[in-house]
Amino acid sequence: MSRIQVEEGVELFVQDWGSGTPLVFIHGWPLNHRMFEYQYIQLPREDIRCIGIDLRGYGQSSKPWSEYDFDMFADDLKTVLDELDVDDIILAGFSMGGGVVTRYMSRHNEEHVAKLALLGAASPVLAKKPDFPEGVDEAAFMDLAEGCYEDRAKISSDFADSMFHSAPSPELKDWLQNMSMESSPQAMADSIEAVGEMDLRSDLADISVPTLICHGVHDQACPFDLTAKKLHDGIENTELVRFEESSHALFYEEKEKLNQELTEFSK
Repeated sequence: MSRIQVEEGVELFVQDWGSGTPLVFIHGWPLNHRMFEYQYIQLPREDIRCIGIDLRGYGQSSKPWSEYDFDMFADDLKTVLDELDVDDIILAGFSMGGGVVTRYMSRHNEEHVAKLALLGAASPVLAKKPDFPEGVDEAAFMDLAEGCYEDRAKISSDFADSMFHSAPSPELKDWLQNMSMESSPQAMADSIEAVGEMDLRSDLADISVPTLICHGVHDQACPFDLTAKKLHDGIENTELVRFEESSHALFYEEKEKLNQELTEFSK
């Protein structure tokens, strides 16, 4: 593990396990790198080096009082990858992290990246726009942001409940909820507002590397038709894999299948 300075007074926590093909994981809202535990304990056995990064405001990274948006997250990621001096990586983003890596690929010209994996990705757009009337009402994102300041524990609990197609154990839900509560309340609120404002459709044409899209068909947070299908249509070189038994938490509900897909994608 290490801490990498991305600007004065701001460091990101990086977990680095194993050796082989580097696979960099970017977590979703409102979690941190530890959400990929069931990938970290298996993929290094397949000669995959797992690098997990806590975004600014989350987990063990710095939590400055600042605005939180996709450009900032993408720029922080670029600084970390430069410092790690890794190339030909597989860059994997889950949920909000899927939006972060989508933005990174366009904003930083795919630097360091050989392949892209979008896992239950909140990308390219979720909220309604004039030319995207099928999207989610933007008020839903504002309500979540307000809830982060009113009763963040309930927002965290409700979100953990919503992630699963089959009910998780109480202990697993507590684990995710506790992970959420490690984040900065300001980062949580600003980030979910940024997801509501996000429109990355123009970024998709800039993605040229082979891209794996893994998505739960029962996903309520990032509905399959709004996100996975749009990514598949908008990115030139993609493989779309349906996770038939998963909602948003495909990293746990079908962890064996996800690990197998990532292993095959790494070869």
